[in-house]
Amino acid sequence: SDVFYPSSMIDTRWRVQRVVTSVEGDLGQAALAWKLLGGSSDERAFTSKLTEVYNSQFIGAPETMKDALYQYDGKMLRAAILDRGYEVSSRTGVPGDQVKWENDNIDYARSNNNDDKVNLTIVQRKIEPVSENGFGSDEVYRIQSSAGGIFAGANVYRAARVRRRYRRGFDEGSGKRILDCIEIVTTHRVLDGI
Repeated sequence: SDVFYPSSMIDTRWRVQRVVTSVEGDLGQAALAWKLLGGSSDERAFTSKLTEVYNSQFIGAPETMKDALYQYDGKMLRAAILDRGYEVSSRTGVPGDQVKWENDNIDYARSNNNDDKVNLTIVQRKIEPVSENGFGSDEVYRIQSSAGGIFAGANVYRAARVRRRYRRGFDEGSGKRILDCIEIVTTHRVLDGI
């Protein structure tokens, strides 16, 4: 299973604009989780409300995902899913062939250094199905990365809960279809693993 998007988004690319509007708690931990999840390494994203801009693309849910069918206006439709590998590549600048996405796992290296590998694993997921009122998701990620510095050979585990709620609408200026989203990320340092 995956997070499902409207069928009309299959084979489309979107330009995403993301702005951090509030950070509560440890800024350093929040910034690190943001980077590991694919976000910009520019610290101004947290201090100056810098807009992160990147591309996303959506693909049809595979036939093997039996729960990817939904009914809309009396028709059965196959949902779209986010190409997570493409998005991580677009956000991080890591070439697409160096980002491995399979099922609920994403692997990439933040640099050419093998000690700088990141593994993102979705360990829990709840979805709100597509409807005329919108849709959403609630995912818990286990983030494995290098500790860095003199501990570069050791891995550190973190957890991040990413909650998203989408609403479809139209841009007031251009009249084009837009997708508004609110995203809340809660980060945790995990000492004993998850």
